[in-house]
Formats: sequence, C-alpha cells, structure tokens
Amino acid sequence: MAQLFFVERGDASAPPIVFLHGFPFDHTMWQAQLEALSSRYRCIAPDLRGYGRSPMLSTTKPWTMDDFAEDVVRLLDGLGIARATVCGLSMGGYIAFALWRNHRARLSRLILANTKAQGDSEQAKANRRRQAELVRTQGMRPLADEMLPKLLAPSASLHVVEAVRAMIEHTPVETVLATLPALAERPDMSRALGAINVPTLILVGDQDAISPVSEAQFMQAHIPNARLVVIPNAGHLSPMEQPAAFNQAVLAFLSETDAGNAS
Repeated sequence: MAQLFFVERGDASAPPIVFLHGFPFDHTMWQAQLEALSSRYRCIAPDLRGYGRSPMLSTTKPWTMDDFAEDVVRLLDGLGIARATVCGLSMGGYIAFALWRNHRARLSRLILANTKAQGDSEQAKANRRRQAELVRTQGMRPLADEMLPKLLAPSASLHVVEAVRAMIEHTPVETVLATLPALAERPDMSRALGAINVPTLILVGDQDAISPVSEAQFMQAHIPNARLVVIPNAGHLSPMEQPAAFNQAVLAFLSETDAGNAS
C-alpha cells in the first residue's frame, strides 16, 4: 500500500468526508469543496498513489481499483477514522465502489460524482490501450489535448481549463501507464447497486460527455433511495466548473442525512 499525501481542512472532531479525485488529476481539483465544507466537516483530500505529491509505488503487480481503495483505508486508519462519507469523482467513484465492496463498514455515506457503475466495453478498453501508447511515446501533453474537450463544458472558464491542463500534464507517465489497465479491468457494479444501503447522492453535469446523465439515472434507479442532482452548465468536472451548485447539492444532502450518520 502507498503512503498518501493528503490535505485536511476543518475540525478533527467534525464528521469526516474523504474526497477522491479522478484520472489523471490530484487533490487540488477539490479546492472549492474544501473551502466550502470545512466549517462544518472534517474534509480530507488525498493524492492517490503516484498522483500529485503522493509517491509512485514500485511494484511488479498490476494496479487495481481495490489497491487504490486499500490505500484509502490505510489513510483512514492512520487518521483514526472509523467511518467516513466518501465523495469520489469518475475514477474516484470507482474507488468508492471498491471501498463498498471490500470495506462497507467504513462508509457512512456515498457521493458519486460524474461516474458510472458499468465496466469498460471492449471499445473503451481498446481506447485505454491506445492512450497508453500515446503517453508512452509522446508524453502527457497530447493526452491533455485529447481529454480537455471531453472533460469540460464549452462554457468552462479559462482558469478551470488551465488548472485541468496543469493537473494532467504534471501527472507522471508511469502513473498513467499503471492506472489505465486498472481502469479498463475494473469490476462492473451494475448488478451490485441494489445492495448499497448507505445514503447516496449522485451528481452529474448536464453536459458530461464521459459519464452522461443517463449513467447517473441508471445508478439512481438501482441504488435504494439514492438522490440525483444534475448540475447545469457543467461537463465531467462539475465540482470545478460549477462549484457553487455542486457544493449546495452536497451540503443539502449532508445536512439532511447528518442525524443518522454521525461518525
């Protein structure tokens, strides 16, 4: 397991929330959430293994989403946190699902942002192999050029575009090459959603081209009592593109479910 760098905001006695970033980003994508929620919650945003300021893990074993989840459990253990709300975006959502599969007693609530339950199709797997070859031969800039139009709504501000590009281009090539196969081979959660019995919020941008509204609606239909909020004028990175709307939805969900979810 990797030793993760993390940022923590808020009172250590407050209910904890762990924010799990997407691929290929880092904890800084959650800056607006850390600022908005830390007055009431203990907010923890790690850099996943090999991302941001977390070291690359030297291993000959292929990475899996379960490995990322085990890293998060180790972080919770080190912080003395028995149960937490987990908010995961895209790949962070896949890791949240892995936490549910393997450590469900550690989860008090789920926030699934711009993510999906289905596993990769054969076409999607082939595209990940193509991306790996692109990064291996040309580095991170071409990947950023390719991903940016799909990640953000056309109305995204220049500041957000530049921040997203910087995160992508600063991610080490070896981290991307280790992560892409893990994404491709992640388990399909479609038939397991009905077993999720913690309060769940699903968030999606109305212009998300990667995990579209239909995917969010599928999860809502199959997770008991799940709530769905569609964020207007947002693509795949709704917490960065429309932070006020994202934060409002999260705070409303947390406030409504706090009484039964003290950690």
